[in-house]
Amino acid sequence: MVNISVQELTELAAMSHEQIDALDYETAMQKLEKVVCALEQEGTPLEVGLKLYAVGTALNKKCSGILDSAEEKMVQLLGSVVNPSEQPFDPEKDGK
Repeated sequence: MVNISVQELTELAAMSHEQIDALDYETAMQKLEKVVCALEQEGTPLEVGLKLYAVGTALNKKCSGILDSAEEKMVQLLGSVVNPSEQPFDPEKDGK
């Protein structure tokens, strides 16, 4: 287990939803792993732990959303290869 500094704990606990939404998958996963380590680490104050839990939940949702989106794209791509059909391109849905 990695010890996380007080500064890292404070930065993680203070993350906003906007900051989390701006993260790519790899960065969000790294931060989620740090949150888990911090929650498992002895000596994390309860108030900080509660904030970290909320941030961890948001990071988990972000990562899950990215993976779900990637899975949808893979299914769409596989469907177009296995069973080609014309589908309109929707930049809001397909362009992300």
